[in-house]
Amino acid sequence: MSSIQKLPPYGFVKALNVFRGLLLKLHRNLFPGSVVLYEQFQSFWLLQPLFIAAELNIAEHLREKPLSVEELADKTKSQEEALYRILRALASSGIFKEMDGRRFRLNSRAKALLDGDGSMRNMIIHHLGRINWLAGGNLLHTVKTGESAFAGLFGMDIYPYLQQNHDELQRFEKSMSDLSALALNPVLSRFNFSKFKTIADIGGGEGFLLAKVLEKYAAVKGILFDLPENAGKAADFIHSCGLNLRMSFSPGSFLEPFNVEADLYLMKNVLHNWDDEHCRIILGNLRKTMGKGSRLLILEMILPGPNIPSYAKMVDIQMLAIMQGGKERTRRNFETMLNNSGFRLRRIIPTIAPLSILETVGE
Repeated sequence: MSSIQKLPPYGFVKALNVFRGLLLKLHRNLFPGSVVLYEQFQSFWLLQPLFIAAELNIAEHLREKPLSVEELADKTKSQEEALYRILRALASSGIFKEMDGRRFRLNSRAKALLDGDGSMRNMIIHHLGRINWLAGGNLLHTVKTGESAFAGLFGMDIYPYLQQNHDELQRFEKSMSDLSALALNPVLSRFNFSKFKTIADIGGGEGFLLAKVLEKYAAVKGILFDLPENAGKAADFIHSCGLNLRMSFSPGSFLEPFNVEADLYLMKNVLHNWDDEHCRIILGNLRKTMGKGSRLLILEMILPGPNIPSYAKMVDIQMLAIMQGGKERTRRNFETMLNNSGFRLRRIIPTIAPLSILETVGE
């Protein structure tokens, strides 16, 4: 398992983001609105080239040395001129570097398309692939009817669809692992898990997040709670991490009453998949199994106020299109939901990632 990367201090990153936001606002205020809007929507044409580069694994072909577009076309079984135009557009946006003779090499952003630690390849393939692309094009259906764009296209919610389409399920699961890896270090750098003897990850998939916490804190034990059908994958992952003696799998559904005893409970990117009523059920079931003095950490994005640029607001549009009832929430939304489920929000710990840590206790 990989070591934890050193991150810049939260205060420094926050100040840098404020400065960047001011520069962006100044840039947009100096030009006519039509010019700025034209510039913004042109980014649409960057998305499919990025997907194609990830799908064709261009970065892997360039891992050892720069290659000509002719060589890349041969390795990826692509049409040379079309591939050149794709890579040229990406390089003009700072993804890959174009050299003389129509040759390309990796740069820092293109390296994020390599498989391994810090990779965004699987996330890009899923987020810019068929499911999200088609659903995004059907978003008007959601606005008109309230039904998710995905369900309007495929006649079912996304999770039943994924169970019926194995390739898409694999892409989705790999994407979620990449997303967890991206948020891991920011979370570990902002919260001390050492004072808890047992940590339970509720809806934790195959156990990536929990395993990384246990890797850093050798005295802590972990319980991974997820659907019974994930038991096999979880067992394989736990074994591959060498955590068989400290990490166990507990099968069940958080939509039904369950019993998992721990000092600290984790719930990462679970609640944003569900509407408020389902969230109250999930939190209510969790509250009933929590012992006195135990805590719950909710790892989610928090929507800021009006007119404030936010990654969370963009992800919320994806949730609107894909997940029936799924959404990102404001601090007040979380407080109301927690209070109605027997919890109290103790504090919010921001991180340098879009993710925040909501530390809660039972009332």
